[in-house]
Amino acid sequence: MKKGKHTDLPPRDRELVDFARELIAIPSPPGGEGEAQKRAAAEMEKAGWEDIRLDRLGNLHGRIGSGKRVLAVDGHIDTVGPGERRDWSCDPYRGREEGGWIHGRGAVDQKGGVAAAVHAGRLFREAGGAAGITLHLVVSVQEEDCEGLVWDYLIEEEGFRPEAVILTEPTDLKITRGQLGHCEFVVAVRGRSAHAFCPEKGENAIYRAAGLVLRIQDLAPRLTAHPAFGRGRIAVTRISGEGPSGNSVPDHCRLLIDRRFCPGEDRRSLLGEIERLSAGLDCDITIPVYRRASHTGMVREGEKFFPGWLLEEDSPLLRSARSARAKLGLPPAPVAVWGFSTNGTSTMGRHRIPTIGFGPGSEGLAHQPDERVPVSHLIAARDFYSALAREYGREV
Repeated sequence: MKKGKHTDLPPRDRELVDFARELIAIPSPPGGEGEAQKRAAAEMEKAGWEDIRLDRLGNLHGRIGSGKRVLAVDGHIDTVGPGERRDWSCDPYRGREEGGWIHGRGAVDQKGGVAAAVHAGRLFREAGGAAGITLHLVVSVQEEDCEGLVWDYLIEEEGFRPEAVILTEPTDLKITRGQLGHCEFVVAVRGRSAHAFCPEKGENAIYRAAGLVLRIQDLAPRLTAHPAFGRGRIAVTRISGEGPSGNSVPDHCRLLIDRRFCPGEDRRSLLGEIERLSAGLDCDITIPVYRRASHTGMVREGEKFFPGWLLEEDSPLLRSARSARAKLGLPPAPVAVWGFSTNGTSTMGRHRIPTIGFGPGSEGLAHQPDERVPVSHLIAARDFYSALAREYGREV
């Protein structure tokens, strides 16, 4: 028996925990999710999901029930890399269980949520399902690189449009009803090269870009605010200079800008903001386009502009979620919103499909060394997804 492992969990809970640990132990970067999807498919079969299949982009599907009202649960199985291994207290791909926690890359973001959703299917089936409801599970790919990409594909190319969607991203067992929008900008600043021994004869593109960096920093505390989300965010996340050689004044400098924006802001207003900040610079401003083959080899492009969204307080989906949470006896908690971006940017942001989030673990641990999720949260999330599907079946 491994140190720290629960010895008193009921068999169903132990199966859930062991499955989560095994998923975490399989590296699955965007475009490399194939082995993790095989493991998830095997567990879905054990849990009683039907019509288990991979679509062309590599998302894994299954269903329980055959009602006309389709409720979809989405959990992405890709993760970011581990970063510096020395910052971890354990192997990020071991799935260590200790002290009531499971540690490892993807524990929170979001293989724990995937594991809970897979096992929720068994509970839903054994409870007899819900009249008129098909519960559909999507284990999705490539979310970390381009959130919403796979759901744009499912809706626009496969014609799959559920009545409502639950995202298993981490929420600390709270219900979330929205997210900030997310956009990336590339600003390519031009200068003029010269030999580094006489830099005064050139125009250093990095120096020119430095002024823009400072203006972005000054803008951050003055961005538009929203009652539900607080203030928007802006950050320079990458900078690179290029010239004819290492001993030449660079004639090009590229900045990558990450912008999180509030309702009421759109592509035009955000682009205008960057243009004003860049006034006087010889530069080009673009929104990058994501292009990477999925683990099946398919390439679907996606512009890195991701609308925000906010579900109405009186939504039937939100009512069902509140009811399910209360019936499970979870401690009262306010309905929240995410600061980060999710696949909801497609389902609700672009396609107006009612969407909420509920997941195990804290979003503050996502992408961090020593990422970890409480075992108790996995069990609660599993129970919630099944209970929510039954509650939603009672909504007319």
